[in-house]
Amino acid sequence: MHTEHKSGLPLNTFIVRFWRAPGTGQARWRGQVQHVQSGERAAFADEGTLMSFIRRWVQTPEGEVPQRE
Repeated sequence: MHTEHKSGLPLNTFIVRFWRAPGTGQARWRGQVQHVQSGERAAFADEGTLMSFIRRWVQTPEGEVPQRE
């Protein structure tokens, strides 16, 4: 089940870990991402899954224009 989180915090910190998982043929990259403030973690095997997890925490509220630095 996909749950959207909007932390409302001015800062969201993530720890991303990568490792090579051996398999038949070529080894594949795997990873885990953790949102530090909540402790929530997710495993991933592709960039899309990683970015989906991060977007749940850093989405801009509807109608608000993101600021550019």
